[in-house]
Amino acid sequence: MTLNLLRHGEPEGGRLYRGNLVDNPLTEKGWQQMLTSTAGKQWDFIATSPMIRCRAFAQHLSQTQNIEMKIFEQLEEIGFGDWQGRSAQEIGQKIVEEFKQNPIKNRPKGAENLLNFQKRVLSVFKKIIRIKNNQSVLIIAHAGVIRVIKSHLLNLPIEKMFTIKVISASCERFKL
Repeated sequence: MTLNLLRHGEPEGGRLYRGNLVDNPLTEKGWQQMLTSTAGKQWDFIATSPMIRCRAFAQHLSQTQNIEMKIFEQLEEIGFGDWQGRSAQEIGQKIVEEFKQNPIKNRPKGAENLLNFQKRVLSVFKKIIRIKNNQSVLIIAHAGVIRVIKSHLLNLPIEKMFTIKVISASCERFKL
């Protein structure tokens, strides 16, 4: 099986901790980033987050390339609690770095529990893999979701997920 993980492109509003509540659409640049990242590639199935910054491009790709697509609620980004809609500068760079170093101990107030987030994402990931076993699959999601899946594939402890860099509109391929 071939798996591709595609992060959404640049959303309106700049670099923010959007989480699962702030759902800005992609900018023109964000659309172009994703078009460039997927150019010349083909899949049998697209799984996408329900959030507009992922879903709109998934629908476009599904329609233009006639690819089966399904929206999975469990692929929604992690809830960042009090950080949602705020930039790292507003939050404070030191606080953000402490969170990245130990996301379980230093999670934002009201944020989704990281272990619950991991369980949510991996349960749907394993379902997709089981159902689409011999197909080429594209998952369009968020940095947090992609980090959880990559941590799983690379056998990294979830506490280290923020050491994985996931740039806007990056599309990475894995053979499973």
